Formats: sequence, C-alpha cells, structure tokens
Amino acid sequence: MSEFTHFFDDKTLFVTGGTGFLGKVLVERVLSQLPQIRRIVLLMRPHPAHDPEAAVALRTEQAIFSSSIFNRLRVRHGEQFDPFIRNKVKTVAGDVSSLDLGLSRHSLEMLGSEVDFIINLAAEVNFHEPLDRAVSSNTLGPYHLLKFATQCRNPIMLHVSTAYVSGRRTGQIPEQVLDPSVSAFDLMGIATSEPFCTENEIASAQRLAASVERESETPAARSAFLQAAISQLRAGSIADADLVDGAAEKHRRRWVRDYLTQEGLARARLFGWIDTYTFSKALGEQLLVKSSNGVPVVILRPSIIESTLYRPETGWIEGFRMSSPILFGYGQGVLPDFPAQRDGVIDLIPADFVASALLASLTTATCGTNPKVFQVASGSENPLLWRQLMDYTKDYFQKTPLCGDAGPIVPHAWNYPSSRAFDVWVRRRRWTLRIAHAVAQHLDFLPLAARLRHKLAVGRTNLKRLESITRLYADYCGLHCQFQTDNTRQLFRSLSSHDQRDFLFDPTAIDWPTYVQDIQLPGVRRHVLDKKRPKSCRLFSQDSVSPVPEVSR
Repeated sequence: MSEFTHFFDDKTLFVTGGTGFLGKVLVERVLSQLPQIRRIVLLMRPHPAHDPEAAVALRTEQAIFSSSIFNRLRVRHGEQFDPFIRNKVKTVAGDVSSLDLGLSRHSLEMLGSEVDFIINLAAEVNFHEPLDRAVSSNTLGPYHLLKFATQCRNPIMLHVSTAYVSGRRTGQIPEQVLDPSVSAFDLMGIATSEPFCTENEIASAQRLAASVERESETPAARSAFLQAAISQLRAGSIADADLVDGAAEKHRRRWVRDYLTQEGLARARLFGWIDTYTFSKALGEQLLVKSSNGVPVVILRPSIIESTLYRPETGWIEGFRMSSPILFGYGQGVLPDFPAQRDGVIDLIPADFVASALLASLTTATCGTNPKVFQVASGSENPLLWRQLMDYTKDYFQKTPLCGDAGPIVPHAWNYPSSRAFDVWVRRRRWTLRIAHAVAQHLDFLPLAARLRHKLAVGRTNLKRLESITRLYADYCGLHCQFQTDNTRQLFRSLSSHDQRDFLFDPTAIDWPTYVQDIQLPGVRRHVLDKKRPKSCRLFSQDSVSPVPEVSR
C-alpha cells in the first residue's frame, strides 16, 4: 500500500451531494480503491413528509446504489455487496442550507468525534436558479459546513467549486483564492454602479427574498394570481374552489421564482459573473476565505465535467451535461449553427479525473497556505478547440447518425456565426414560422394541412430548444480565458507512478478524438438516451433546421 492510499486508513469521509453525478463517481471510487476507510457518511436532504432517517436511507438506495456506476463493485462483492455497503456507508438526514446542517446536538457530537474529511459536493447547478436558493445552497452551504468543521477533531474540509467563478475575466486565471471584497469586474478594471461586498450581497439576497414573498401575499397580488388562474382554467373547473386556489398558488410561486431568478442574473451580471450559479459559487468561496479560522480548507475548481475516461468504466455519465445538449442537438439537426468561437477552447475534464484530484488534494491540506486552490482543467495543458470538437462530433454522427422520421440525419458543418448574426437569424426564423402558422390556419381544406401544421409545430419546438441552449451556454462558449493548473500538475507529479496510474488526473493523457468519438458520445447514448428511449435514438423533434447564414458584423 502506497503512502497516498495509506493516508486514508480508518478515516471517515463526510460527503454532501452524494446523489449527484460527481458524488456517485467519488463514492464508487472510494469504495473500490480505498476500502480501508472507516466509512463514508452521506448527508442527505430528507423529504419533509416522511420520517427523516427512513427517507434518506431509501433515497440512498434508490438514488445512489441502484446506479449502474456500482455494477463492477456489485460483481466484485457478489452477495456481500449489500452488507459491504451497510458497513461502509452511513446516511444522516440534514441540509447544508440549514444552520448546524439541520442536525441534532447529539448527531453533531457523534459526527464531530469521528469525521476526518468534510467533502462538499452539494450545489444548486441550475445556471438561472432563483437568487435566494442559489445563495442558500452555493454560498451559505459551504459556510455552514465550515462551522460544522470547527466541531470536529482535526478535520480537513474540501469544497468543490467551479473554475468559472472567474466570471468574464480573460487571459490566465490563476489558482488563487478570491478576494472577498473584489468582484470579477473589479479584477478586470471595469467600474460598476455600486461597490461589491460579499456579506452585503448575501444579506441583500435574503432581504429581497423575504420582501418578494411579502409582496406576493398582499391582497392586490393575491387577486391578480386568482384572476390569472381563473383565466386559464376551463369553465367547468372554476366552481371547484380548491382547484382555483391551487392554481392561484402556483401562479404566486412562479411569480416569486421568476422575480428572484431575474434579480439573480442582474446581480451576477452587474459584477462580472455569467449567471447566478457562478455568482453564488464565487460568493461561497469568498465566504470560506474570510471564515476559515485555522480549519484546513481545499477549494477544488473543475472546468466542464464530462464522462469518465477510465474508472469505473469508459464513458459513464448520468444525465445531460453541458456539452451533451449542444453535441446531440447538433447531431439531431436542431442546432444547425452556434455562436461559439471557432478557435476558442472548450475546457472539458473527465469526471474520474476530478475524483482523483479531489482525493489527492486532501493529502496536502495541512501544509502551507490556507485555503489551497486546485483547478482541474485541460485547456492550459491539452487544449480542445471548438472547431476540433465539432469536427470530431460531425465525423461521429456521419458514421453513426441519429434517426429522424425521414431516416438518418446527416448534420452539416457549423459556420460559427457571431452572436449578432445568430440573433438576427433566430428573429427571422421566428418571424417566418409565425407567418407560416398564420397562413396555415386558413388552409384546413387542403389534404396536407395537418401535416403542414405538424411540421410548423416541430419547427417552433426546435427553435425554442435552440434558443434555450443558446441562452444557457453562449456566454461560456465566448470566454477567452485559460485556467492555470500549476498546483494541480505539481500535485499529480508528487504521486508515485503506481498512484498516478490508479488515480490519474493528468489532462495530457487525454486523446481528444478518441475521447469524443469512442467514449463521450457513445457514453451519452448508452447511459442517457438508451435508458430513456430503448427503441429509438431520437432526442429532439424530428425535422432538421436549415443552417444559420452569416451576416455582416
């Protein structure tokens, strides 16, 4: 056993976010390669309507250990798999957004006497999350875990952030902590209309959420929500008071959510961050920097986490990650073009690399500066350009195309229009579909009228999908920055050759054509599409869309 693996002997890992994609990868890796640990304690958010401990135990089985990522471990242990899991994994009901994590005093004392590592993977990952929810989880969550760490014996805390806390900054992004009094625009030398302060932003978000809730409960607002509900219900349903009240409450909640979502984006963009997700994650880092008070803290910043490269298998993935909607939308003909930078870098990193770097970084926490920052990214050492990614993707879908109603879909090469040109095309497309729909309304007498209306409906659906993907990802695709990985590279080189092989996170080991064509895209098809659509590879509506013409910039 190496010095690295020996470091984890008889240790207890307290893990949040275990039900997520990276959480499953980490739990599987620890149980497979570090079985000498004492145990993993998973903090799980319980369902409010059930007994907390019973609810989290059931959720652990259904949301984590039923996953295919544990298939190899299940085969290895055979009939002893369930006893092995019961011995090595414990669940506790709690929530990172709550003070003391929502744990009882007794639970806090019991865990405090046992926990060695606190690993925070919990996060609201919706880019456009309502401001209050994003701050509660992504900003205050790490802070609450840090407070929990002060009640443990000699703990090490590791917080998984994102490389994109750098916001709209350009050039080299160093592996340094974020100054709590400085915004992304401050670092870029761009003036803002008001000063930035981490604590002020947190307090402002909490006050705003309370204010919006109060406003939504006023008689005038309640009346407006009621009228909106009545206008949408069928005439026969209006007599059902409970149904009307329920519909009005849905309108109220939607209004609150939309208001806080827009305010989150506004605050993020005011200070130079892309969206509420990166804004709230940056605030979380800044709060850790101000509050660490001697607790060894590691901040891990992965770039875009994608399918596993090697462990536990090639191409394991869960759900549509950032690149998948773009790449499979392209393969389906729904994304005929995209305003990405042709020679810009898209910074992908396999999930097993992130898990390996996470475990390795724990061994360094008590040495030197605090907090320590490790960026797990590929762009500085093994860059993948957008044009390369799309060339590999085009070749893949030409060999193994997705299927439409008219047969295999053969995608065309992108033109990489400017954002302005792309917006012009979208507006023209929307106008054309609207006019065509209006004309089709008067052609019911034609034999092909139903088919025409269907085709127009498909066109509108595809356009909405395209606009949604663009709204979420275009800003990330237009960044001109490179995440430095000096600390992470030095960490990898400090491992023995045996540990470098078993816990690989060297981005230069990735062969991008092989990864994209033989691992990433087939992995999404196998683990995401085939599970949802066993008889079809279809992903979107089936009519393709014409390419986007470039216009003068």
